[in-house]
Amino acid sequence: MKKRVGIPQTKPLRIILCVMFAFIISASPCASMAEDAESVMEEILKSQLESSEIRNLQNNLEKSLSDEARELLPYYSVRQLMQEIVSGNVQESMETLPQKLINIFIAEIKNSFSLVVKLIIVVFLSAFINNLQGAFKESAVGELAYFACYAALVSMLALGFHMVLEYAGEVLDTIDSITGFAIPALLALLISSGNVASGTALKPVLLFAIQATVKVFRNIFLPLCLMAGILYIVSGLSEKIKVSGMASLIRQMVTWGLGAILAGYSSLVVIQGVTGAVIDGATVKTTKTAITTFIPVAGKYIADAADTVISCALVVKNTAGVLTMIVTLAACCIPIIKIFIIVLMYRFTAAIIEPFAEERFFDCITDVSDCMKVVLGVVGSSVFMFLLSVGALLGAGGISGMMQ
Repeated sequence: MKKRVGIPQTKPLRIILCVMFAFIISASPCASMAEDAESVMEEILKSQLESSEIRNLQNNLEKSLSDEARELLPYYSVRQLMQEIVSGNVQESMETLPQKLINIFIAEIKNSFSLVVKLIIVVFLSAFINNLQGAFKESAVGELAYFACYAALVSMLALGFHMVLEYAGEVLDTIDSITGFAIPALLALLISSGNVASGTALKPVLLFAIQATVKVFRNIFLPLCLMAGILYIVSGLSEKIKVSGMASLIRQMVTWGLGAILAGYSSLVVIQGVTGAVIDGATVKTTKTAITTFIPVAGKYIADAADTVISCALVVKNTAGVLTMIVTLAACCIPIIKIFIIVLMYRFTAAIIEPFAEERFFDCITDVSDCMKVVLGVVGSSVFMFLLSVGALLGAGGISGMMQ
């Protein structure tokens, strides 16, 4: 008998085709579900970015930018910058920011260079007159020439000190203004993302401590720095007047107070933020587990939906925090750079005139520039405290997310 050959070999081929067809059918719903999930998250993010809280924050940040600060971000509005931070697509114009800061440094040095030349000329004339003092019949004439040169020197130092205090007040007013609207908005976003304990713990610390500290800096520390500078100038009028010790004590008191405030505030914010974040993470995780357990069928889907909304709220909150930090740095960096350049120019002048200047001239310029340096420290500390506060809000949400 003859056997049939070849017909049963088509059976494995049919099985392979059926398996591939089933795999394609089962994979297509997964891809569509992933696309649906992505579109849902985009819709949630879009709705949260259009909320009234975010719009008010954007409008207030826009008003906080001066014309000089806007030149650092010429191609951005605050709204556009926030949208690009969310999407992760920042324009290439941000790469030119360091070059713009360098240009500001160079421009301020050019503006302050004429003042440096005037100071050097005045000190040189004073040294020349002092060397010729023996030619005068009376020493009173030499003292009169010294006082004339010293008056010119003091007028230029007072002009620089006034500018430094004006720039410092501008930075402190900016920090106070941004704190008043940004911290409540960020706290509301933090609470909306499920971090109730963190928001409750940080609210009194951030709102009261920052604004109270800015008031202390403006109304106590800056006048004390001004008083110390005046005492240094008075001490240089005559060798018989010695008040430089009192001026040094006042300057040292401001430095000690500044360090104590920074240490206490930093410790308080970090401890309360971390503690509240741990509690929030445990609370949200327990709530999700309870929903999944006690609601038989729909519990898992409700928990997943809540998790998606909370995650989107965290993204919006972090984006708002980063945006606030960028705008604050843009608004404050230019006055801080100007203060730094003035201090640097005075120190440079003191180094130039040291070989030929009278000791009282050199000490006066050095001591006054040290007072300006303390003012720079006060201003930098206020900016650091604000950035630390925003960072604590961002970190609280991140730690609670990890706990979940």
